Amino acid sequence: MTFLTRFWPWLSCILAGLAMVLCFPPFQLSDFVWVAPVLLLAPLWSERRPSRKRQLLALGFLSGMVFWSLNLKWIATVAGAGYLVLCVYLSVYFALFSLFAGTVGNPFARRAGSPNKPDELSPAAKALRSLGFAALNAGVWSGLEWLRGWLFTGFGWNGLGVAFHNKLPMAQGAELVGVYGLSFLPVFLGAVLVQAGKRVWRTAKEGRTERHWDFLVTVVSLAIIFVLGMLRIGSINKAETSPLQVLLVQADVPQSAFNPAMTPDEIIEALEEETVAGLAAVEKLNEERIAQVEQEVELESVDWVIWPEVVLYPILTANDERSWLTIPTEEVVTRLNALGVRTFIAGLNEWDAEVRDGQPVPIEGGKQYNTMAAFEGDEFSSYRKQHLVIYGEFIPFSESSPIPGKIYELVAGIAWPGNMGRGVGAEGFELGGAGGDVAVIPSICFEDTVPRVTRKFSKETREVIVNITNDGWFGTSEGSAQHFANALFRSIELRRPMMRSANRGVTGVVSATGSLVDYQTGRVQALFDDEGKPFARGSLHATVRVPEEGGRTIYARFGDWFPALGLMVAAGWSAWFFLRERRSSRHR
Repeated sequence: MTFLTRFWPWLSCILAGLAMVLCFPPFQLSDFVWVAPVLLLAPLWSERRPSRKRQLLALGFLSGMVFWSLNLKWIATVAGAGYLVLCVYLSVYFALFSLFAGTVGNPFARRAGSPNKPDELSPAAKALRSLGFAALNAGVWSGLEWLRGWLFTGFGWNGLGVAFHNKLPMAQGAELVGVYGLSFLPVFLGAVLVQAGKRVWRTAKEGRTERHWDFLVTVVSLAIIFVLGMLRIGSINKAETSPLQVLLVQADVPQSAFNPAMTPDEIIEALEEETVAGLAAVEKLNEERIAQVEQEVELESVDWVIWPEVVLYPILTANDERSWLTIPTEEVVTRLNALGVRTFIAGLNEWDAEVRDGQPVPIEGGKQYNTMAAFEGDEFSSYRKQHLVIYGEFIPFSESSPIPGKIYELVAGIAWPGNMGRGVGAEGFELGGAGGDVAVIPSICFEDTVPRVTRKFSKETREVIVNITNDGWFGTSEGSAQHFANALFRSIELRRPMMRSANRGVTGVVSATGSLVDYQTGRVQALFDDEGKPFARGSLHATVRVPEEGGRTIYARFGDWFPALGLMVAAGWSAWFFLRERRSSRHR
C-alpha cells in the first residue's frame, strides 16, 4: 500500500474542511461550497479500500474539527478553552454524516439481496440511482444542520446554505425550505459529481464512453434554481411597499468583562451625540433640497430611532401591567422627544420588581431580562429575549448545583452573576410609521441567527424585523461579519426587511431579498468605516421598504419541514436497509 493510498482519505477530508472555511468571512469565497462536499464524499465512497465504521467517524470528525476550529476561532477571545469544546461538539455532526454516507448512504457499498449490480443497469437507471443516493445524503446533511441548530439550545451557524449569503439568487429558496434546506444543493451536486466521476474513471479504463444523465439533470436543475432566484428577486422588488425612515445608531464600543472601554454614562452620551448629529444631517439635507429647487420637494424624515442592545439603564417592572423607568432612562427618552424623535427603540435590562410604599423596588432573587424597549409618546412596548446564549446569559443546571458556576469563574475569571430570565410568547408589538401601524418581529443579539425564533412572530404583511445586538465582545474579528451572514437569511425566509443596530458590528437595513442595497436608490444601507469594515461610530439614516402584500411564506407557515423530511427519509431507508441485510444473512 503506497503512502498516497493510505493517507489520501485523511488529506481529502482536511481539504474539505479548509474549503468550507473559505466560504465564510473573512474570506467570502462562496464558490468553494461546491468543492467541499466532493472532497468529503470521495474518500467516504472509496472502492479501493472500504472504510470501517471507526474510520468513517474519524474522517468526518477530522473534517469538522478543521472547519470549526478555524471558522470559529474568534469565539476564543471570550470563551477560551470553551471554544474547543464547542468545536468538538459541532464536529460530531460531521462524524455522524460521514458514518451514514459511508455505510447506509454509500452507493458503492455491496448490498445483500440487490437484484442487479450497478454496472448492469441501463444509463437511465444508473442516473436515477445516482440522483436517489445524492438526495438521500443531501437530505441527511441538511437534517443534521437543522438538528444542531435545535439540540441543546442550538448552534446553527455557518451551515453550507449560509455560504450563499453573497450569492443571493441561490439564496432565495430559503423562503420555501429555510437556510438549512439550502444546504441540500451543494451536497446533492457533490454526491452526483463523485458518482459520475467514478463511472467516468471506470469506463475510461475499459475504453468506452457512457452518457451521464444524472450530471446533466443536476446542472440544469441548478441553472433553473439560479434563474428562478433572479426572477424572484425582481418580483419582490416590484411588490408594493411603504417607506419607513429610520436612524440606526452605533457607538462602536469594545466590550470586556474585565476592563470596560466606556462607562454606561459615556455610552449613552456617545449614542446621544451620534443621534443628534444624525438628525441634524437629515435636517441639513432637507434645507439643501429646498434651496436647490423652487418647486415642492419630498423631504426626508426620521420615523424611528434605534439604539443597540443593553445600552440604557435598567427598568423595573411590577405586576406585568406597568413599567416604571429609572430616572436616567426617563431623561434619555425626554431629551430625544425634545429633538422630535417620535419612536425610540433601545436595549436595556429589565428587573422583576414589586411596589412598596408606592415605589417599585427590585425583588430579591427576582429575574433579570435582556429586553428590547420601544417608547412611542406615552406608550411603552417591550420584548424579552427568549433564546439565551449558553454560558453568556444562562448556564444549565447552575441553579441546582454550584459546579457550573465555578467552571465559568475558572474560565472567565469573574463570578457567575446568575441566569437571566427567559421571555415567552409569540407576540411582538406594533409601532406607528410608514403611513400606519407596523408590526415588529423582535430579535435581540444572536436571536436573528435562530430561524425558529423569528419565524413564530411573523403573522401579518406590514411587518419588519428589528434586531439590536452588541458583537463588541469579539473585537474586530470576523465574528460580526459571520453573525450578519447568518442573520440576513431571516429576511429571505420571511420576506420581511430587517433593520439592525449594533454596538459594534453590521448596522444596516436588509431588504426582503437579503441585500444591504436599497433596490430603488442603489444605495448601500450599512454603516462601514473607510476600509469597508463594520467598526465605525456614527449613525445611518436609511429607508425600510415595508411590504403591503405577500402574506406569509411557506417557511413562515411550516418551518423546517424540508430538513426534517430529509432525516425522516434517511431513518426509513436505514431501517429498510438493515432489515434487508438481516433477512439476507439468514438465508446464507
